[in-house]
Amino acid sequence: MNREEVGATDVPGISVVVAYRNEAKNIESLLRCLTEISYPSESWEVIVVNDHSTDATADVVASWSSKLSRLKILNLNEGKSGKKAALDLGIRHARFEIIVTTDADCLVTPEWLKAIAVTFQDESVKMVAGPVRLATDDSFFSKLQSMEFASLMGSTAAAIGLSHPIMCNGANLGFRKSVFAEVNGYEGNTDIASGDDEFLMRKIVARYRNGVAFLHSAKAVVTTQPQKSWSEFLQQRLRWAGKWKNNSDTVTRVLALFILIQQMNWLLLLVTILSIHSFILIYAVSKILLECILLYRVCSFLGQKFDVLSFAMLQVLYPIYVIYTGLASLFSKFNWKGRIYK
Repeated sequence: MNREEVGATDVPGISVVVAYRNEAKNIESLLRCLTEISYPSESWEVIVVNDHSTDATADVVASWSSKLSRLKILNLNEGKSGKKAALDLGIRHARFEIIVTTDADCLVTPEWLKAIAVTFQDESVKMVAGPVRLATDDSFFSKLQSMEFASLMGSTAAAIGLSHPIMCNGANLGFRKSVFAEVNGYEGNTDIASGDDEFLMRKIVARYRNGVAFLHSAKAVVTTQPQKSWSEFLQQRLRWAGKWKNNSDTVTRVLALFILIQQMNWLLLLVTILSIHSFILIYAVSKILLECILLYRVCSFLGQKFDVLSFAMLQVLYPIYVIYTGLASLFSKFNWKGRIYK
């Protein structure tokens, strides 16, 4: 779509759905951002669903009910748990056709919903994958995560552009409620801790081959928080990697295996580069330069700084953690939000 504004007569209704568990330290910032959203007040709502939080998050949310008039608060019943169950409950109570999801630890821009609405003016679009970036502070660890996350976002956009989506992020995702019902929502993978975004995307792609679009708008970038420690980071990545082994898409499975083998080869190459073999050296330099150019462009789009030191460190650290999480996810358990998953 070339249009940059939603027309006055064709404003689609949007229901923002947020599932949360133990986010007392973060959710207030998201709710504050939502009060600043620039979108017709009668055409959107916010639904927050409590996934059995054991902290004060529910009290924080309740305190905002008078400040955010379009806020709807739901709680998962006993016997139901997990992010997919919480999202499903929110979606079933949504008033509007366009469902937009984000996470409780995210920050959104005032123009966020407008940018999403413009993309959905194309009736062939059934799902919109939006851009996400990681916030950074003065720590090198946060900058390292931010650069690595930017590379994932670049891969997301590229794959969608090639008409074979492989990733998306539930922190910034939109889809049509009717299509969600048509593909039976999260049915078939509710016992998997992660993948509410990607499993749904693959269901939609299976029915609508070109139905997924990437939102190329800097006004729609959602900011999420980095992990505080290496332990939390690895637990998160194990959770993410766990959904790949349950993926039924052949191309995606082959790609996952290719990435694992490629990272093994790159790690081996970094060791053998000490031999200063000219071919190996030329290949390594070419690969690094190409990745540098592409990642610099992604960072510019996301509005984040390209950190040279983090990029250099990732050349060594990235293959190590990819190999570890790829193999460990096949056998290891992980802890997420106080719950143990296999």
